[in-house]
This record gives sequence, C-alpha cells and structure tokens, in this order.
Amino acid sequence: MLEVNFSFQEVMEMNILVVSDSAFRWLKLAKILREADYFPQLAEKKAEAINLFPEVDLILVDGEGNNGNLEFCRELRCRGYHRPLILMGLESLEDVRRSGADEWLELPLFAPEVVMKVELLLTRYQLWTNQTMSNFCQSFCTISPSQALKN
Repeated sequence: MLEVNFSFQEVMEMNILVVSDSAFRWLKLAKILREADYFPQLAEKKAEAINLFPEVDLILVDGEGNNGNLEFCRELRCRGYHRPLILMGLESLEDVRRSGADEWLELPLFAPEVVMKVELLLTRYQLWTNQTMSNFCQSFCTISPSQALKN
C-alpha cells in the first residue's frame, strides 16, 4: 500500500514565482493564488527569476508574446530547476513540450483551473521528492527488477 508522508497543508504553504511583465496578469494571478493560500512573488525580469528560483516551489511563466520565455524555461531546466513549471498563454502544446514546462494555462486565466493545476503539480512533486514514488511504482510492477534485466 502506498504511504504518503505529507499533509495537504504542507502543499498549501508553497512559494510560487510568477515571471511576467504584465501588471494586469500579475495582479490577477496574485489574487487567485493568495485566495488559495499560496505565497506568490513577482519577477518582472528573467534575471530576477534566475536569482529567486532556488527558493520557490513552482514557477508560472508568462509565455504570451515573443519575449523568449520558451528559451527561458529551457534555461531554468538547464540551471537545475526540477520543480513544477507552468507556462501561460502559449499557442500550442508543442511549445510546452519544447520548453520543458510541466503544464500550461490558456489565457484568459480561469481561477479554478489555475488553482487545480498548481495543486496537482505541487502534490505530484511532493510525492516524487518524499521517496514514495518508488513504492508507488513497485505496486504496479508484476516482475522483479532482476527479472526485467534478464529480458
């Protein structure tokens, strides 16, 4: 049986970095995230986000317009950011795949969708980092690792 070693309250006490140069989008996201008991921070410039990313649990990147945010997401991954990453306002799912993001949000933002995707990604990340995923994966295995290597 899968044993989960974290509480939902731990998931809710997360810091979220919003990388956007749109004051309107920042204000809307900050309101949505605060109402869901998250702690949003704003980085208007990519350099600010690079300095802050080791301290945050999830990053939302504004992908609207051609301002290099797909490349910025790849740069975050190359710098070792392995936590959840969400892009907003992209044209296609292919852009998300190429960027290294985990998820995307369409514009205009819909508060329940934002909260749901943030909660799902943070919960999934908590599962992976609490070393419970190996037990979870083992529950689906029908052969031992040594048998798998022989095949």
